[in-house]
This record gives sequence, structure tokens and C-alpha cells, in this order.
Amino acid sequence: MQAFITRGCFTDHGGKILEGEEIWLVDGKAIHLEGMTHYCPRCKVLSKAIATERGFIQVNGRNPIVAGDVSTCGSRYIKISDLAVRNSSTGKDTFVNVVPLLTDYVNGQFFSDQFMLVDQKTGNILSGIPYRIHRENGEIEEGVTDKNGYTNNISNSERAENITIEINDFDLERFFNENFK
Repeated sequence: MQAFITRGCFTDHGGKILEGEEIWLVDGKAIHLEGMTHYCPRCKVLSKAIATERGFIQVNGRNPIVAGDVSTCGSRYIKISDLAVRNSSTGKDTFVNVVPLLTDYVNGQFFSDQFMLVDQKTGNILSGIPYRIHRENGEIEEGVTDKNGYTNNISNSERAENITIEINDFDLERFFNENFK
């Protein structure tokens, strides 16, 4: 299964996808299509999307980009959501909703996020890095990114919120003593 790439996704070179087709939305975000561009901070070029799977679906005559597809500079697209994926292992394309009972989350106003930390200068994923999340309500959550650079999942049952993620400015020795002894 591969997730569709949408506006707001990233590449493994640190590029952020800003272009998308508004007539097809995934989780409210415009889908990125073959031939659309993004700026690659590692290669310092405007890079075009190349679809590996052609013709399974087209939007305005162009193929959608999925996680793992590459761009003309060689960067790979990284998913940020598993809400819509395609599965072609059966020989025919099927679409799977991998988030169970999504309507329960929406109706219950449950908001949840997990963040991938990426070095903006090098485009490298920051795995095994201690972080601190400052929430709007003043709470602070600490953790270590997983092998794919993701933070722990944070949730809020009331509403979406603004957060700040800090990775360099706190006492690492204290953090390790409190969490790994």
C-alpha cells in the first residue's frame, strides 16, 4: 500500500510539497500530480514529480504521486497521512481506509498528530533525537523520535492546537537520566 502525496508532504531531501490539484482532496489536502514541482533544498533545483504507477487513476490527464515515487532530482516522496492509500497487490487497484471509524474521530472532535522531524539543511530524517513539545495549554511532552524520525502521537479531544517542537535547547543529560535509568 502506498499513501497519496498531498500538499504539505515532504521529500527525503527536505523539500516540502506546496503544489496540488484542488479538485481531488485527501484529508482536505490537494493531491500532488505528475509534473508538478517542488523546490529541493539539497539539490537547489526546482524538481518535477515522476509517477511510477501510470494509468491506475488520472486527474486531469495526470497520474497522482504516491509515497516512494521520485522527482527529477532523485528525491523520494514521504507520506504524512495514511488516510487514503492504494493497494495493487491483488493485481487490481483497490482503495483502503486504514484509519478505523474515522467518522467517530470527526464526530467526537478528536484531533491527533504525529510529526516527522527533518533537518532543513541536509534533508536527513532526525531519528533517535530527543524532543520537547510545548502545547497551547502549557503542557510539555518529551520523547525521542523513532527510527523513521516520528514523534510520539499527541492527541487533543477538544480542538486542533498550535504547538512548538524543541530539539536543541533543553538539558539532554537530565532527559536521559529521567527516561533511561
